Amino acid sequence: MHASIGTLLIIAGFSLTILSQIVIALHAFTGNPLQGVLCLFVPLYVYRYAQKHAVGRMLMRAWYAGLAALAVGTVLLS
Repeated sequence: MHASIGTLLIIAGFSLTILSQIVIALHAFTGNPLQGVLCLFVPLYVYRYAQKHAVGRMLMRAWYAGLAALAVGTVLLS
């Protein structure tokens, strides 16, 4: 039982972090293509960009929720 829940949490958490990262980058591309490229290729620029925009802050919460799901899933599987 714990293994299936842990696996589900890891998959969901990984998907949520990747999806929120892509959506933040797409949001950055709509405003300024240079910021979109920076979000995709410069580490931690996504965090800086997300602090400036309300949509980015909401998506960063989703990113943190994905990381939490990854952590809980890993603990359940260990």
